[in-house]
Amino acid sequence: MRLLADVDTGIDDALALCWLAAREDVDLVGVSTTSGNTTASQAAENSLAVLEICGVDGVEVCVGTPAPLVVPASTTPETHGDHGLGNATLPQTRGSLSSRGFLDLWLDELRAHPGETTLLVTGPLTNLAAALRAEPGLPELLARVVIMGGSFDHPGNTTPTAEWNSWVDPHAAAEAYAAWEGKPADRLPIVCSLGVTERIVITPERLAELIAGAGPDPQRPQVLALLADALEFYFDFHAEYGYGRLAQVHDLFAAMVALDAVPWPAMTTWVGVETTSELTRGTTVRDARNLWRRTPNARVVTDTDPDRVWELFRDDLTRLVNRPAPPGNSARGA
Repeated sequence: MRLLADVDTGIDDALALCWLAAREDVDLVGVSTTSGNTTASQAAENSLAVLEICGVDGVEVCVGTPAPLVVPASTTPETHGDHGLGNATLPQTRGSLSSRGFLDLWLDELRAHPGETTLLVTGPLTNLAAALRAEPGLPELLARVVIMGGSFDHPGNTTPTAEWNSWVDPHAAAEAYAAWEGKPADRLPIVCSLGVTERIVITPERLAELIAGAGPDPQRPQVLALLADALEFYFDFHAEYGYGRLAQVHDLFAAMVALDAVPWPAMTTWVGVETTSELTRGTTVRDARNLWRRTPNARVVTDTDPDRVWELFRDDLTRLVNRPAPPGNSARGA
C-alpha cells in the first residue's frame, strides 16, 4: 500500500511511525508535518529521527504548515515533552529534511499515482485543508483518508467536548470534512475518534513485555530505548491527569486502520466542526440519526479489538528490533 503520513510527531505519532517501519506491506512515500503536539519543524525533525532509528532511510520528510488557518498555534509540551518525544534523546540524523514544501510532495505523488495512495492524518487537519484549497480535486486523487481526530458522544481531551486535533485547527477540520460531502461512501474519510482511540493503551507491564520479548541482544536496541523513554513520560502525564499509569496511543490505532490491520466497523454519517463558539470550539458533531438530512461526509469508526492492536504492535516491533540492518541501511517501508 502507498501511504502518505501527515503527522505532528509527538509520542503516539512516533509509535505509529515505528509500527509502519516494521511493516512490509506499506510503501511510505512521504511524511509531512503540522503544528500540534509540537511545532511543525520539530515534528519533522522527530519524524526523520524516528524513521532512521527504525532503519528507514530515503523517505522524504517535509515541514508543513506552521500554524492553523485562523486561530493561533498551540502545542502541548505538558503532554509530549518539550521536543515532542517525552524523555527520549534523539541521535543526530544522517539524512536531511526535504527542501520542498509539503504541497509539492503531496501533489507530485498523488498526480503521478491517482487513486492509489492512502493519506493518514494524525495531527490537526491544517495541511489537508491547505491542500484542498490548492487542489479541490484532492478527494479523487486519493485512494482514501484516515483521520485521527474528533470526539462523538464522548468527552473531549482538551475541553469538555473537544478533542485536541480538532480544537487546534477547527477551521481546517470543518473545511476538510465539507470537501467530502457527496463523494462515494467507500471513499469518505475514516475517522478514528476518542471514543475508540482512548481504549488503545500501553501499560508499563506491556512495555516490559515488549522489551523482554525482544531478547537479550536485539539488533536495534535504540528502538526500544526510544519507546521506553517516550512512554515513561506519557505514563506520567496520563497518571497526573487521572487516566491511570498508562498511555493512550491514538495515532497507532489510526495507522493500523489505514492498513486494514485491525477491525474498524464504522458509521457513515455527516460530521461538522464548531468554529465560532469559544465555549465549544473544535467540538465535532455527527448526525447519528440523520436528523438534518445532510449528505454523509465521513465514516466514524465505532469499535475495534484493543487487545489485537497491542498484540500486533508487540509482534511487529519485536520483529523490527531483531531485523538486521540491510546493506547501506536503506529501506522504504521495510
